[in-house]
Amino acid sequence: MSKFIPFTEDEIYQAAHTDIKSILEAKGEKAERSGTEWMWAANHSVKFRGHIFYDHSTGDKGTAIDFLCTFFNMRFQDAVSTLNCRDYNGIEFERSTLKKEKERRPLVLPAKSRNMKRVYAYLMQERRIDSDIISFFAHNRSLYESANTHNAVFVGYDSTDKARAAHQKGTLTEKSYRGDVNGSEKDYFFNFHGGSERLYVFEAPIDLLSFITLHKEKGWQKHNYLALGCTASPALLRFLSEYPNIHQVVLCLDNDGAGVKADAIIQETLQRLSKGMYVEDLTEEIREQLRRPYEVSVLKSVKKDWNDDLKKR
Repeated sequence: MSKFIPFTEDEIYQAAHTDIKSILEAKGEKAERSGTEWMWAANHSVKFRGHIFYDHSTGDKGTAIDFLCTFFNMRFQDAVSTLNCRDYNGIEFERSTLKKEKERRPLVLPAKSRNMKRVYAYLMQERRIDSDIISFFAHNRSLYESANTHNAVFVGYDSTDKARAAHQKGTLTEKSYRGDVNGSEKDYFFNFHGGSERLYVFEAPIDLLSFITLHKEKGWQKHNYLALGCTASPALLRFLSEYPNIHQVVLCLDNDGAGVKADAIIQETLQRLSKGMYVEDLTEEIREQLRRPYEVSVLKSVKKDWNDDLKKR
């Protein structure tokens, strides 16, 4: 049983602001780059920037202290002691502020292939996406095939039509690959702005394309569509701040534990924002931009995700 230690506020603050990458490296673990973030090599669902982590499979998130408690089964007392180097054989960790993480490399999109044969074949034959939908996003410059790897590249634009992020998905079925392009900003992900008051929200770009294929009808282009790239809400809040006319949010996340958990978190966040209440990590200015009534609904696939439904149709 852990011995109680009366930590000061400064000691807890220092422990919480320990760089998670340095923690993993001190424990003999590896971290890999994933766009502007880092990814735990042994658990790809866990991403982190500085001292903040997020587990895309469970929705767990927090500081370096929470990281040790969640993944290394430590008690709070032990985690703070370890991060302050009291019982870690003198190993010193790096201290982190997210200001340092903002110094990112500029986004350089992968070179385009002369055609999209591999992407069309993969999305149509393997994923069953409608060819007209693929062509629509290709002509919209949101989807193309990379020249060297022939990956499908999904590009995220801001409201000024500037590319801010890109996600690659491999087209070889026997060797699955996915990853963000270096320099990508996680708040900007694959999306389409049609101009209506309704926004459909998904986890992944292929889920988004699958949903449109399943519900393809005249006028679908008038609505808005966004892939989060995870189950967290930063990309959603950014999209809503850029398009203040959106009041209807339809959550179409995966039909699994993480998706259901994220539904509840996002609904609560939007409810708090509609009332002008405090939301963690958002400035007062951003909260004021997002303060408006929201009509939030949840739409679930029958199977795990919308592409599973499409392939089963």
